Amino acid sequence: MACVQQVKPSQSTQLLPNEVASEQQSLVVVKRLLAIAVSGITYLRGIFPGRAYGSKYVEDQQVMILKGDCPGASQILQWMQGCFDAIQKKYLRTVIMSIYTDPEHPKKVTEYYQFRIQYTPKGAQMEFESKNNQKVSTMSCGNTKKASILLVRKLYTLMQNLGPLPENVCLNMKLAYYDDVRSYRYLSPEP
Repeated sequence: MACVQQVKPSQSTQLLPNEVASEQQSLVVVKRLLAIAVSGITYLRGIFPGRAYGSKYVEDQQVMILKGDCPGASQILQWMQGCFDAIQKKYLRTVIMSIYTDPEHPKKVTEYYQFRIQYTPKGAQMEFESKNNQKVSTMSCGNTKKASILLVRKLYTLMQNLGPLPENVCLNMKLAYYDDVRSYRYLSPEP
């Protein structure tokens, strides 16, 4: 008699903690959610080859995470390190990742993905918005694992319902900081 055993992802491959009990943990969760979202967008939109990703899990949902095995993916990872530094310092307000087709006209955007980050005494929170072919989707996530898992699932569902991108596309990432940070003359880390 044949027997099939279902393998549960180990804790070492889990990206999100079971409980978010501190402000510091909420910052870690927001950084990981941003990494999951940016990686998921680039993976599901076919922007980088499969070798540029590694597999991780959020509960039972497999997610692909950029690991930098190609030049474009390495650039995105450098951008993300700058985001993580600014999140840790509670400076980062907005991340906008845009996809466009004409390098001469980067403002003529095909798709954009915006992540707004808020820092509260209870912890950091992130809101996600996308615009693809005039369709705008918004979702937010608190600092609970359930909200984080829901965000990941909605993001993956949204990406799978989009049509294909043209063969050659360009990516851009813009960051906005909270106004009170400007007085510190913050500069993100150099790659």
